[in-house]
Amino acid sequence: MQPEEIQALLRLIDDPDPFVQSHIEAALIQAGQAAIPILEQKWMETTDPNLQRRIEELLELIQLETVGHLLHQWRLGAEQPLFPALLYVAQLRYPSLDVTKYTHAYRRLIHTTWLQLPPHGDPFEKLLTLNRQLFVQERFQPETTRPDDPKYYFINEVLDTRRGNTLSLSLLYYLLASELGLQVGIVSIGSRYLIRYFDGNLHFYIDPYKSGFVLLAGQLQQILKNVRLSDNLAHYATLSHPYLIIRLIKHIEDAYQKEGDTHKQQLYAALRQRIDVQMS
Repeated sequence: MQPEEIQALLRLIDDPDPFVQSHIEAALIQAGQAAIPILEQKWMETTDPNLQRRIEELLELIQLETVGHLLHQWRLGAEQPLFPALLYVAQLRYPSLDVTKYTHAYRRLIHTTWLQLPPHGDPFEKLLTLNRQLFVQERFQPETTRPDDPKYYFINEVLDTRRGNTLSLSLLYYLLASELGLQVGIVSIGSRYLIRYFDGNLHFYIDPYKSGFVLLAGQLQQILKNVRLSDNLAHYATLSHPYLIIRLIKHIEDAYQKEGDTHKQQLYAALRQRIDVQMS
C-alpha cells in the first residue's frame, strides 16, 4: 500500500460507521509496518484525545499482527535463533524499536568477550571470563528493587539499563555462552532460572541473577533439599527456544497484571495465543 493510500484511509479514521472502521483496520493491518510512521505522525498532529486513543489502538493491532506473524514464522523455522525472537517480543511494546542498534549492541558483547578469552582455556575458564566481562566490565547487574517491573523482561531495556531479572539475565547469559561454543541450556527451578553446563564430564550450574555464581550439581541438590524441592536434577530439563519465548511472554503478562495494566496484559496474552506454541 502506497503512503497516499494510507493517508486517504486516515482521513476516515473518525468516521463513526463500524463498517468503515472495520475496513480501515483490515487495510492498515495489511499495510503493516509501512503504516506505522504515518499513524505516529497523525497522532502527533492531532490534539483530539479520542482520535489519539484510536490511533494507539490501530498501532497496537498492526504490531500484534506483525509480531505474531514474525514469531509464528520463527517457530516454524529449523534453527529458531533466540535473539531475534527476543527483539520481536520487545517490538510489540516498542513499535519503533531500532533492531539494528540492539543487534549491534549484542554483537559487540560477543566480540568483546571473545577478545578476553584465554587462547587455550577450558570451558570453566571461558565461563569465568564471561562472568568478568558481563558483570564487571559491562556492569550488568540484577534488578533487586523491582525485578517484576515489565521493562526488565525486554531485551532492549536490559541492554540499555544493564539490569535484568532472573529470566532476562539468564537469557542474555545463555546467548553469549552459546556464542562462545559452550554447551549450555536454561533450566527453571522454583522461581529462578539457571544456566546448566554439561558436556559429559563437567556438570555445574550458573546463576546469572547472582552475577554468575557457580553451583556444582551436588551443591544445587543440597539447596533443593533444604527448600523441599525435588533434588533429582533430571526433573529440571533445559528449555527449548520456543518454550523460553512462551515463558517470557507469560511473565510479561503477569508483570502487567501486577501493575494493574489490564490492556497490556491482554495484548501479550493475545500474542501468546497467536504463536500457538505447545506448552507441554
